[in-house]
Amino acid sequence: MELFDTALRIDAPGPSGVPVVNNLKLIRDSARFLLGRVGPFEQPVVPATAGNGSVVVVRGREAVKQVFTDTAAFQRADGFFDLPPGRPWSGMFDAVITANGAEHTRRRKLLMPAVHRTAMTHYRAVFADTFERSRFAAVDDAPFDLKRECLRISKANLMRCLLGLDDADGLSAFADRIVTLGTEAGDPRVLLFKRDLRWSPYGRWLRRVARAYDQLATLIAQRRAGEPRPDALSILCHAVDEDGDQLTTEEIAGELHGFFAAGFETTAMTMSLALITLLGSPDPDAAPVDPSTVDVDAVVKESQRLLPAVPITLPRRVTATVEVAGSPPVPKGALLFLSPLLEHRNPAVYPQPQVFRPQRWTAGEPGPKQYEFIPFGLGPRRCLGAEFADLQVRTTLTLLLERGLPGLVEPRIDYGMVNGVTAGPRRPVPVRAGGPKWTVLTGSVTRVWKPAA
Repeated sequence: MELFDTALRIDAPGPSGVPVVNNLKLIRDSARFLLGRVGPFEQPVVPATAGNGSVVVVRGREAVKQVFTDTAAFQRADGFFDLPPGRPWSGMFDAVITANGAEHTRRRKLLMPAVHRTAMTHYRAVFADTFERSRFAAVDDAPFDLKRECLRISKANLMRCLLGLDDADGLSAFADRIVTLGTEAGDPRVLLFKRDLRWSPYGRWLRRVARAYDQLATLIAQRRAGEPRPDALSILCHAVDEDGDQLTTEEIAGELHGFFAAGFETTAMTMSLALITLLGSPDPDAAPVDPSTVDVDAVVKESQRLLPAVPITLPRRVTATVEVAGSPPVPKGALLFLSPLLEHRNPAVYPQPQVFRPQRWTAGEPGPKQYEFIPFGLGPRRCLGAEFADLQVRTTLTLLLERGLPGLVEPRIDYGMVNGVTAGPRRPVPVRAGGPKWTVLTGSVTRVWKPAA
């Protein structure tokens, strides 16, 4: 199926422009397009281009609730991640995150042991050990890149917790190959021109998919043959439901890719952005943070609200023409997106939405209702790795606050898309131990994060 059908129509206002161009801008530069072009329109369904029904963004609690709960009308989209059938690696992009209906339910059930609290106890110990190996725990005051270090921490934790491999074993490039497959899938040369030719970008990408699958299949075979271990791969290889059903090698490979694609950069950027909020502010009158009084949970939630690492969800395909929260009919075949970036900036829910206020999440504040705070989605499609990601970020920040915060070497922070659907600092963020205790931030982050009025 083609990615989007620009012949579809919807009787709704939206940004001006050419549908194909606007659709690609929304997909490739989501944060900028959402804030600058979609944000001014507040109706429940906003087309990426006025009157065009090929790609739409839904807004508001009732619309978000309808999309999250009606999984028959709004299904995970085909077209984005389809691979040629009949190959051993054809399922590399099939995972619980992209499955629909009974297959989604089956996969989610078989994956649950990997995120059970028993597994989380092991993961927490790994997170703490990874922190102790990081630059954040080093005793020297040499400057280093905060963003790069958070990426390294996230990758090491995924390798150790999911695959049972230690980053010190020189296997980092293996994880990189898995992660970049999803990023490359969003390249317009791959996304729009799917010709399996030896010289084509799509053909070369398919060969990289095949090589990554072969490596994963070898690792899966080793885990199946061995004794059970505490890493997620071993858990999945030995998991059996009450009917004797197991995940196949192809399915496990797809799920591992899904875990890496959904959990690597997003967690690292969430960690980076939350940490930046502890080191500075665009508000010259803001007081420096006292590490002994920081509410880590409130800081993480507020950074996820104001500076989400995932400004836009993966798309859903509309399976039948439908009204969304009283909107004009959304045509069958439309690609539909939700936006945490826009939902988290609703002034009716979050007073002064451009201000960083962790106090919103403490006792005495009304806080958002269900479907108004969606960093990991909600309902039956809530991100399966949400607890894994949250625990990783909170463990790392808690240990860092105990050890001592670094200081920013320079004030410029540019927030925007860094890869695929992931947003974060677009430039290196140099820090050092013993640096400034508080910095007045500059850069494009000040467009989305404002001083208190």
